[in-house]
Amino acid sequence: MNAITWLFRLAFFLLVLWFALKNTAPVAVRFTEDLIWADVPLIVVMLACVCVGALGGAAALAGKVFRLGRELATRDAPAFPARPPTTVRHDLPADELAEAARNIGAVGQLDADTRMPR
Repeated sequence: MNAITWLFRLAFFLLVLWFALKNTAPVAVRFTEDLIWADVPLIVVMLACVCVGALGGAAALAGKVFRLGRELATRDAPAFPARPPTTVRHDLPADELAEAARNIGAVGQLDADTRMPR
């Protein structure tokens, strides 16, 4: 798909270049009644028009591109902020730790040999 896009870009560039090279005669650019730029090569006028058109198209799309970028950034953000880690108390006896683990559903029934000696 990327190759097809570059092929279209190359074809457009070559078409504009061919057309511009065939039309190199000097022209008068009239901005207003009194403001006239005489003897400007037509190739310069065409290049300026293509550049202005490209900039206008980019400016027209800029708002949508930035809005979609912000929307994508908010979608990638987690729904809930991360909570700070809870501290583990190391001074609890092994039986209380096992009971707490059972209460929160972390483990099933613990065997007697897993208890720490007192």
